[in-house]
Amino acid sequence: MLQFLNPLALIGLATALIPLAIHLLHRGQSQPQPFSNLDFLRRLHHSRLRRLRLRQWLVLLLRTLIIALIALAFARPAHQAGAGWGGSTAPVAAAVLLDCSYSTGYRQGGVPLFDQLRHQAQELLDVFSRRDEVVLFPFASRLLGTDPAAGRDQLAKQLGELAPTQEATDLEPALQAAADFCAAHSQLRQEIYLLGDLARHNWAQVSPKAEWLPQAQVYIADLGAAERGNVHVDEVRFSSWLAAPGKKLNARALLANTASQPAPQTAVDVYLEGERVRHQEADLRPGEEFQLEFALTPRRAGLLGGYVEIQDDALPLDNRRFFTLSVPDSFRVLVLGHQPEDTYYPRRALAASATADPALALRFGLVAELEPSLLEQTQVLLLCNLNYLSPEQAALVQNFVADGGSLVLFPSPQADLNFFNRNLLPGLLPARLGAVIGQPGSTSTGQGLSAQLPYHPLFEGLFTQDAGDQPHFRAFFSLAAAATGDQESAPLVHFADGQPAAVLGWKEQGQVVLFTTPLSLEWNDLPLKGLFAPMIHRLVRYLSLPAEADQPYLVGQILRRYLPGTSADDRLQAETPAGRKLWLSATMQAGRCWWQIPHAEEAGLWRLWKEGQLVDLFAVNPDPREADLSLVSRQHLEQLFGPGRTRFFQPQDELRSLVLGNRYGRELWRECLALALLLLLLELWLARAPQRHTPAAT
Repeated sequence: MLQFLNPLALIGLATALIPLAIHLLHRGQSQPQPFSNLDFLRRLHHSRLRRLRLRQWLVLLLRTLIIALIALAFARPAHQAGAGWGGSTAPVAAAVLLDCSYSTGYRQGGVPLFDQLRHQAQELLDVFSRRDEVVLFPFASRLLGTDPAAGRDQLAKQLGELAPTQEATDLEPALQAAADFCAAHSQLRQEIYLLGDLARHNWAQVSPKAEWLPQAQVYIADLGAAERGNVHVDEVRFSSWLAAPGKKLNARALLANTASQPAPQTAVDVYLEGERVRHQEADLRPGEEFQLEFALTPRRAGLLGGYVEIQDDALPLDNRRFFTLSVPDSFRVLVLGHQPEDTYYPRRALAASATADPALALRFGLVAELEPSLLEQTQVLLLCNLNYLSPEQAALVQNFVADGGSLVLFPSPQADLNFFNRNLLPGLLPARLGAVIGQPGSTSTGQGLSAQLPYHPLFEGLFTQDAGDQPHFRAFFSLAAAATGDQESAPLVHFADGQPAAVLGWKEQGQVVLFTTPLSLEWNDLPLKGLFAPMIHRLVRYLSLPAEADQPYLVGQILRRYLPGTSADDRLQAETPAGRKLWLSATMQAGRCWWQIPHAEEAGLWRLWKEGQLVDLFAVNPDPREADLSLVSRQHLEQLFGPGRTRFFQPQDELRSLVLGNRYGRELWRECLALALLLLLLELWLARAPQRHTPAAT
């Protein structure tokens, strides 16, 4: 099929008649003049004159063809395999998807990948005509705001203002937007241009889109197959609930090298409150993680922030990993039982822990002494081998939790299940104690705790390989979920058979931990094992901290923070790592007041202020998955979109020729100009008058 991309230029074919018109206008009538007999001259030059006329007609034909070919070149003829002739081109609907995730900031040859992608997008704008429908979709973890009705000049301006964000890549929203755009312009030829870094992990969860875009031609930018080596800080781990002023807190950072070559000596620094507390050189082998062990020693109580940093490389954003510590100056733990022997084992475990934890303030007593004044300064309440509470005491415990207190509950071997399931637990967490499983006092070893099933980080490092160090449970209460609309719970640790050994629940502003076994040697040997003391210490430490103290956040997420002691009527302001201030709105859920940040755009330490006082500090980090820059294969992309409609282009490709050649076929204007030049040279040679030298008359 032959068609013209600029059919209006065909009007120029009329200029091909100019040489003929000039020839006809200058053709005069010969006038006879009397002279001597020249018949012999006529016969002599007859054949020569005939050749001259033939040359003149050939020159006229060549000049006509030259002008016609020039006019055709301006009309931009294009040939595509098929049948028929076309005199015009239909408009297209084009969606340009530009990746603005932080991995596009990778410097390849000193130039960020994003600059190359943006240059390709600018080239594409010059390919489209004024009749085409063109939309720009910049994206990262979400679609970035652009004007869908923007004109060509506005799109170029928007492109110039774009820059890589600190967010990871989520292709689904961008592909869905392109699909919706194509569906809205189904009557036009559809094209999608995907400009990204083609990092493999971004495509792992993308389902095939062939059914979304049945008519669209997909163009994908390929910035080259050169390896993009990258070293990054993957995560920082520590038990934040063990932090205390002046005490060492063991921590470790994981560094990863995603390249296939070893990284050179990498400097690693650890900072706490702006002070460097550790420096080390690390050798990172390809495709492996390096674990850096270090200690943090908080100098004061309060909210503290820090980060682990490696030296700059081609992708700087993932070279820091931020963390926060909530270090209490003191917290009070109240341990109660019906009899003094009920609190014997927790009392010994916590008293031993208090010698190394100056923030731990302990008080012991009997359940009969439970009254409001006893709970006023208490952060964590342990009820050991609880059998029954009076209605007033049950309401007091429930209100204590609702107001932000934390409760640890061990049922008694003679627990009144009717009281637990009807009067106490419904106001604390969605669970019901059931029949006893096993036989208390039996000679069987029973079963242990499971280290394979999911468990809370509180138990990390407490499971050893030595079977003699693990507790055995001869009997325990079964646990069933209870229907509730405003409570949440999750297993804390499991028995070997999959039954929950303890659950962690949330009620309004407080937390509850319910164990399914008493502190009784007839039921289990847990109090005699080495993990009991650190487990109890970790548990009260963890429950004394704010519920969201160690919540991990990533750039691009919606952030929700729970702050005990605040209400929806308070005015809270968030401060970003760059120093910008944002007013926050509060929502109530399950009796809790949650403060929401609609979108976290920056990595670093975020602060929440209430009336000029710092009330919260938390870390936001870039998604470590984005640090893996290994490339997806072309075969995988062709399988997603279909091999017949997927085209790849590289930075050195001329986009106009590639796109228009694929859209309309091969353009022939260069051939037209080349042929016109060849005919012009031939015309100059034919039109040259013959140089004849006649001898002078004698």
